[in-house]
Amino acid sequence: MSSKLTAFEQLVLGALARHAGLAAALFDAWAQLPPTSVQTVRSLVDLAQLGVTEEGAAAQVLRIAGEIGLVEPAQPGYKPKGNCHGRFGRLAFALNCIEHYAATVHCDQTEVQVVLTKPPRPSILEQRLAALGWRTADLEPTEHAFHGIVQAAQKRVVVMTPFFDQKGANWLRELFSYTRPGVERVLVLRSLEAPLRKDYPKGYDAIESWLRENDVKVYNYSLARMDGAGRETFHAKVVSCDQETAYVGSSNVTEASLEHSMEMGVILTGKAACDIFEVVQAVIAASNRRL
Repeated sequence: MSSKLTAFEQLVLGALARHAGLAAALFDAWAQLPPTSVQTVRSLVDLAQLGVTEEGAAAQVLRIAGEIGLVEPAQPGYKPKGNCHGRFGRLAFALNCIEHYAATVHCDQTEVQVVLTKPPRPSILEQRLAALGWRTADLEPTEHAFHGIVQAAQKRVVVMTPFFDQKGANWLRELFSYTRPGVERVLVLRSLEAPLRKDYPKGYDAIESWLRENDVKVYNYSLARMDGAGRETFHAKVVSCDQETAYVGSSNVTEASLEHSMEMGVILTGKAACDIFEVVQAVIAASNRRL
């Protein structure tokens, strides 16, 4: 068989590259079975000696493989389509190569920039940093960094904050004013369902009409846990802009964080920002829409 990839093989590798290691394990195991064998997600995971926690991702691999014509549905699961079974071993090898390259050879194009909100001057912290040789002027202020990444967004800006007061509401209005026309704006809060809770985001009441008038989508990530023991919510502070850039750090959207406390975080671009985007997508999908 030729060492060159066929057009179909290139299609398969492109579609499964994101799950290369898992897909390699599944199709390598399947290659050892008769060409007409029918497999379920569970049986393939067992054959590949993977854990049950891999079943969700394995189901996604098989769904993708079905969409591109590598396998097809057959009760109670899937079977190789046409003569594709003969390609499984070759594809598994190529997928393992992709996994190896991604894990040990390739350098991710992720850039990290530290941003800092310093306490008001005079600050003992700033004195100590200077004594250690830090040029604190070289550290971009958190607020300036926020404005920069929001201005650059092309499609969507998401702000996630567990704490949100009146000062934070004013700050958010200003931040969203930096977005380009047509950019979707999203705010994720918690405890909106319980106005008497201590962590109820009072800034929401102050800005609700503005949020509604300006088509800002608001989600409440504060849910009853699936096992009934308490609630599922968040403490992360995130600003996600498209799939390109994200802030993750300590800064809440409150007066204390914006004006008084030392806050620190990082601006990420590249793969890490894309990963954060996907987590934020899942948070929004799990949350209850408020506006």
